[in-house]
Amino acid sequence: IGIAVCDKTKTIATPIMTLKRKGLKKDIEKLLLIFKEYYVGGVILGLPLSLDGNENKRTEKVRNFAEELNKNTDIKITFYDERYSSDVIFKELRRNSLSKNKIYKKIDQMAASYILQGFLDNAKLNKHI
Repeated sequence: IGIAVCDKTKTIATPIMTLKRKGLKKDIEKLLLIFKEYYVGGVILGLPLSLDGNENKRTEKVRNFAEELNKNTDIKITFYDERYSSDVIFKELRRNSLSKNKIYKKIDQMAASYILQGFLDNAKLNKHI
């Protein structure tokens, strides 16, 4: 699970870590600790839509994960289209001559930052934050 946070002005997203999946209950427990540590006021979950914009089995898994997370916290959860996020990050890092091995260690948290930044930029344009 790639994790990124933003500054208090909701301007800049920063990647902080990739959480290795350990099962639903343990993942949620770890996320709740991270939320507390970083004073998280809202959660943006990347929504893995199909290329045509339709929902699929992965989308359903993310929505189910959000439901379980929602049972454990009152922090607002919002979804944001994550299509192309990993591809964009991979290509950018390869352009910067990073090895594939280094990229794969960081790609989830970098993609999370990319998704969060897209949400922040879009929300500012539409004056939602």
